[in-house]
Amino acid sequence: MSDPDKELSDLVSALRHADSEDEEAVLGRDRLASLLLHHAPQVLDDVLKLARRDNRMRRCLSAARYYSGLSAATCDKIDAVLRAPFPAALCVLTLAIGAALVVGH
Repeated sequence: MSDPDKELSDLVSALRHADSEDEEAVLGRDRLASLLLHHAPQVLDDVLKLARRDNRMRRCLSAARYYSGLSAATCDKIDAVLRAPFPAALCVLTLAIGAALVVGH
């Protein structure tokens, strides 16, 4: 029997070493989709927490979401995270708006 926490830890390590967004998506479609399909109740909250602060995990989760046949309830939780803007994107947008306001004065 597999250990879901160990599988998640191994996945996070693999994501850190991924060389491209394509590799992140492959990890999502393969390893994360399988992990969520078999162990969503045990790992979903941790995966969502990671996806909120790590864009690599967010991309990986996005790929897993569409290739895994997860329950509607699990997909709803994932979709809520994926629909929200990534925090770093909000910072860049805020800086751009602030710069435009300064230039405009």
